[in-house]
Amino acid sequence: MRICKARRRRSFTIPNELVEEILSRLPVKSLMRFKCVSKAWHTLISSHRFAKSHFQRASQNPKSMNVLVLTNNYVLSSGCEALIQSRDFRGQHVDVDFPGFPLWSKEHVKRNLASCNGLVCIELYNVDKWTAQYLVWNPSTKSYKNIPSPTSTSTPDSYSSWFRGFGFGYDYSTDDYKILRPYHTFDIRMLKIEIFSLKTFTWKTIRVDEDNNFFICSSMQLVEKTIYCNGAIYWNPKCYRKPSIIYFDLADEIFHELPWPESVSYYDTSETWELGTFGEHLCLSVCTGESRNDLCIQLWVMKESWTRLATIPYRGTCPRPICVSKNGEKFLLLEKQVGKNSEYIFKLIVINLKKKAYRKTRYDLKRKMEATTYVESLYSLDCNDGLNQHFQEEGSKGHKGNQEVYPKGFGKNYCQGGCQA
Repeated sequence: MRICKARRRRSFTIPNELVEEILSRLPVKSLMRFKCVSKAWHTLISSHRFAKSHFQRASQNPKSMNVLVLTNNYVLSSGCEALIQSRDFRGQHVDVDFPGFPLWSKEHVKRNLASCNGLVCIELYNVDKWTAQYLVWNPSTKSYKNIPSPTSTSTPDSYSSWFRGFGFGYDYSTDDYKILRPYHTFDIRMLKIEIFSLKTFTWKTIRVDEDNNFFICSSMQLVEKTIYCNGAIYWNPKCYRKPSIIYFDLADEIFHELPWPESVSYYDTSETWELGTFGEHLCLSVCTGESRNDLCIQLWVMKESWTRLATIPYRGTCPRPICVSKNGEKFLLLEKQVGKNSEYIFKLIVINLKKKAYRKTRYDLKRKMEATTYVESLYSLDCNDGLNQHFQEEGSKGHKGNQEVYPKGFGKNYCQGGCQA
């Protein structure tokens, strides 16, 4: 009698830790598809813990860094490395449709961008009505939230106030994203800053008293562009005195002043310096020289102290630093030139540090152009219309409106160890 023994199938199970390690290395587009594999994978990929782990890894990968370009009628996205290395690379058109947020309004609207941790904040500032709308968007997952307008009677959306450049950043202490918009009332001695918390979905107002912070109040009258870097929002005031950099710590809500590199002598015009970021570091682009005939551009980066990266030729304007190549030899810069008919021409250019030579990209436009960088991320905005969700949750409790508080203090944070040239 012949006995057949059935072969046992051996099952092989990959440990959950290894699965998570493998998935954390994949691009966002693939992970969004892989949510359909199983409930377990959907739960893992959707978790806030995994999103933070994935972002930490992606932020170290140059291929995950992208440039977002916003013009008067379209949005483009392209990889930073590809844009820097390839002369003909243009990127992809991004399909944007935000109900209740008229990105392509026919009214006189300024479109401004700020980014942080893979999220992009868009400001629509109506020049004629002096009103502003905000939206937070994840270009990688396509999720977004409309931000409610402040409901306080002291809102700066009126003809009695001036906006001073909005900011968007991440508060490490509370794991929260915040929108800042400084403004002056007709009482020019009083600067106020409205802060929106994405976690609590409420606005509050901070007063900055000129008696204690004269430099902050007077400098903020001339600020337009802000930059987020490592838990703080930076302003580069266009003031008529020795220049300095102002930053607002999102954790302790305190203003600080960061001095320039001591060895820099700047050429005194209205637009002679710009702030940007190269990776995780603050970068300063400054126009230097004794006269207009011998001007050049110096690029500085703040690590433990200011360190000069390069000196490059002057091309009629001071460019804004956008990003740096993987090998650190090429920079992407945004220029704003004045054309023949006094119209502005916006250009994204690449500078090769070894050759000290510029190269154009295909982003050369005779129209308004804003550019910012973002890293691919899974950070969820929970729903596509946070405004509706907020009112549904708060409907039975009533709207809290603005909370008005005073800042904890003001301090000066000078670079330690001196400045290196």
